[in-house]
Amino acid sequence: MKNIRLYLTLFFVCIVFFSCEKEEKKYTFDGLTQGTYYHIIIYSKDTNNIRQGFDSIFALVDNTLSLWNKNSLLTQINENKQVELNRVFIDNFNYAKQINTLTDGALDITIGALVQMYGFANKNKEKISEEKIDSLKTFIGMEGIRIENNRLIKNYKETQLDFNAIAQGYTTDMISKYLISRGITNFLVDVGGEVYCKGEKPNGKQWNVAIETPAEKTEEERTFETTIKLKDKSIVTSGNYRKFYVENGVKYSHTIDPKTARPVRHSLLSASAIANDATTADGLATAFMVMGLEKSKAFLKQHKEYAAYLIYSDENGKMQTWQSDNFASYLNTNQ
Repeated sequence: MKNIRLYLTLFFVCIVFFSCEKEEKKYTFDGLTQGTYYHIIIYSKDTNNIRQGFDSIFALVDNTLSLWNKNSLLTQINENKQVELNRVFIDNFNYAKQINTLTDGALDITIGALVQMYGFANKNKEKISEEKIDSLKTFIGMEGIRIENNRLIKNYKETQLDFNAIAQGYTTDMISKYLISRGITNFLVDVGGEVYCKGEKPNGKQWNVAIETPAEKTEEERTFETTIKLKDKSIVTSGNYRKFYVENGVKYSHTIDPKTARPVRHSLLSASAIANDATTADGLATAFMVMGLEKSKAFLKQHKEYAAYLIYSDENGKMQTWQSDNFASYLNTNQ
């Protein structure tokens, strides 16, 4: 009888214990940062003021890499002030160098002066001339900048830096690492389209991410025909179909080729890159838009650790798609 009472006591203790255990719930966080949106979904037992951590990360990146923040570290560096670099700047500098080497210079953070001249930064568009373009080419190239004793050294004071090709991807990675440090292992982080998915949903299904179909006009409503499933991966899409302006009948794309110092002109409309981290995916998506269709294909056939989905316009102006050999494994066939 005593044993039965003991078993019953343990049985009820177990019921109370497990009933008190909190189940993971879905929490969603939305807001604005870095001139764009953020959308974060987590599955957790509670939020524990987690938004404060997001806000701190957004502020740190903005105060380091923003071209629109007059007091940011990057603004001061572009003004040739001698300032000590922080970990965020150094991380992004090193990522930029790695991706620059990987893509044979297609991604280059030293194009800042060109971005300003074409009117894609925080300054008004300048008068564009062949002479002006050629003169700025002198100051472009990763070989012209380096870090020594936590300070940026420029070969030319005219060199201007622009981290927009990787800064939002890096922010996505910072948020992801923060969530993991808080013990959260099932989440989706989206900062302006730079997406990282960790783990899976409680029902065991992977995260679904849609790829936007290029629009013919900037004001057209966004449409999505292709979706993929992701786990512990990042996807970033870059495109020129919404970010451009027309002047004197010439269409100026916001993607600038560092080698020619001119906006790209080719058939590639958008590039979606998949990598283990959002910073790399962000940099590669931009690099593909610089490379164009054929060079991007060649790169992906050589670097099979990355996957990509490319949308381009054929010789008849019809929209076509191309995907790397390993991209099929990510496609959501149940859409």
